[in-house]
Amino acid sequence: MISRLACLSLVALFVLCGCQSDRKGKCGTTGGEPIPESRVIGPVLGGLADADGGAPVNLTVSGHISFDRLSVTAGGLDLLNPVNQNAVDVLVEAVAWNDIHNVLATANTDAIGDYTLNFSTTVDYFIRARAQSGTGMNLDRVYHSQTVPAVVHAAPGQILNRASGSQTVNLHAAADAGNRAGAFAALDTVRRLRASVAGIFPNLGPLDLFWGMGNSGTQFLQNGSGQTITLATNTGLDGPNGNPSIYLLGGTTADLLNSDHDEFDESVIAHEWASFLQLTQSRDNNFGGVHFGEELIPNAAYSEGVVTAIGMALLDERIYRDTIGYVGGTSSVAFEFDLESGTLPGTGVGYGNEFAITRATWDLIDGSTGGPADGDADPSAIAMTDLLSSFAGLKTRTSPYEVAWMASLLQQLVDDTLLSVGDANTIMAAHGAQFPPVGGDSFPTVLTVGAPATTASLDAWSGANPNAILGPQANGLWRIELASSQSVTIDVTNTTTGYAASAHRLELTVHDLSRNIVAQDTGDAATKSVSVNLAAGTYIVRVQHRPDSQTSSASTDFTVQAQ
Repeated sequence: MISRLACLSLVALFVLCGCQSDRKGKCGTTGGEPIPESRVIGPVLGGLADADGGAPVNLTVSGHISFDRLSVTAGGLDLLNPVNQNAVDVLVEAVAWNDIHNVLATANTDAIGDYTLNFSTTVDYFIRARAQSGTGMNLDRVYHSQTVPAVVHAAPGQILNRASGSQTVNLHAAADAGNRAGAFAALDTVRRLRASVAGIFPNLGPLDLFWGMGNSGTQFLQNGSGQTITLATNTGLDGPNGNPSIYLLGGTTADLLNSDHDEFDESVIAHEWASFLQLTQSRDNNFGGVHFGEELIPNAAYSEGVVTAIGMALLDERIYRDTIGYVGGTSSVAFEFDLESGTLPGTGVGYGNEFAITRATWDLIDGSTGGPADGDADPSAIAMTDLLSSFAGLKTRTSPYEVAWMASLLQQLVDDTLLSVGDANTIMAAHGAQFPPVGGDSFPTVLTVGAPATTASLDAWSGANPNAILGPQANGLWRIELASSQSVTIDVTNTTTGYAASAHRLELTVHDLSRNIVAQDTGDAATKSVSVNLAAGTYIVRVQHRPDSQTSSASTDFTVQAQ
C-alpha cells in the first residue's frame, strides 16, 4: 500500500515502480512552496461581512456540491470536456467569516450531492465543502500536502450575511488553474473503492491522502516517526496523522501543466488503495524500492502486481493508464497496460515479473460474480468476495508459503477450495512458471539455527536489466522458523578477496512477517552480525548487496549462519 504505489517512470519502459522506505511510489524530484491554510480553507472573494453581534439568527442553508472530473482516455486526460459529478458523502461546514477554524454547523451530502445545514449565529459566515467522507473507522480525507500543518482540502464559498436569512448555496470544485476539483476527484475514487469491499471489510479504518498542485518532491510533511517525507505517489502505514496514507503527485512546479498528475488517474489511485488494503488486511513482505520493470524477488513482484489487479477489478477497469499533464497544458498517457491480454511489460518471467502477477491475478477472478469480464477463457472464475477473503487469510497464514508471494495466494485459494492445483498451474504456465513452484516451499530458503554456514554470492548490477534494490541478483533471502522463543545470532561474513566497501558492501536485516525490522547491521564493515531475542514464528533474513554505484559494483562472496 506507502512508506506506499505505483511509480510509473518514463524510462525506456513505463512501469509501476516505487521509492521511499515503506512502500513503492512515483519518485518526485522537485518541490513547491508552502501554501497558507487560508488559501485552502478560507472564503473566496466576493462577499463583505456586516458587524458582528446582535441577536442570534436561526438559519437553514441548503444546496448542492459538485466537482469536475477529467476523464482518462487513450490519449490522456480529456482536458476540454470535464465531467460534472456529484460530491457524494462529503463534509459541508458553515464557518464564521472571521475565524476559519470556528465551525458553526456540519452536515454530509447525500447520494446526489445535496446537503442541509441548520444553525444559529451572531456573525456572518461562509459555506465550504471539505474533501472528507465517511466517519469513524471508514473515514477518508484528502489533505493539502503543502500546508503546514496539513489541512483537508476544501471548496469554499464567499462570505454571506446572516441578515439575508436562509438561502441556497451551491458549491462547485472546478478543474481550473486552482484545481480544487483534484482533491474531490481523488476522494470520490477512494470512497467508491471502500464501498466496493464494505461487505467483506466493514471497518477498514481511516485513510489519509496527501495531494496538492506542484507537490512533486515536496518535503513539508513528516511521517508518524518524525521523518521527512519526499512527496511521491506511494502508500504507507506510518502517515503524518498516524493513519495509513496515500501520497499523490500533483505535478512539478517547474512544468505544472505538462508534468505527472495522479489526482484524476483512477488506475494509479486504485493501485495505491489496494496497497492500503494489503497492508492492513493481508500480508505484505515487500521491502520497497524503485523498480522499472526488471526481474524482482518474488515477494516484491507479488506485492506490486497483485494490488494492481485487485484495485483495477474493484473499479471494473481492465486498462491501466497513468497520464501526465493538466488543463492549460498537454496531456498524454505515460504508461498503459491491458490486464487481460496483449504484450506483457517488463523483464523476468513468472513469479519475478510484477505484470505477470497482475495478469495471473486478473485471470483468477475474471468472468466471476462481481469480477471483470473474461476475454481469454482461462480456467478460473473466483468470485471477487471469495478472492478477497483468501487474500485476507494470508495475514495469519502459516506454512507452506507463509512469506507472502504469488504461491502463497494460490495455495490459500487451493486450501479454501476455490481453486484447483491444475488450474493454478495452467494460469502460471502462461507466464513461464508452474504451480506448485519448482522446489515447493523453498522461497525463501530455510536458514536453520545451529546449521553450518551457507555460502552465497551477489552482484547487484549484474545481468542485462538488473534491479539493484529488489532484484534477485542483489538480495540473498532466507527464512528462520522458530517453534519457540530463543536468542539467535546471525553472522554474515564477506569472503570476497580484496574486500572494498564501495564494491562489496553487504547489509543485514531481519524482518518479521508484519514488516517490522527486528534487527539490522549496516555500514562498511566486511562482517555483519546481529543478536536478537525472537519469539516463536517465521523471520526473513535479508542480505543485500549495496555497492556505492553501478560502476563500482563487483561480485561479492559471503557466508551466512544462524546460531
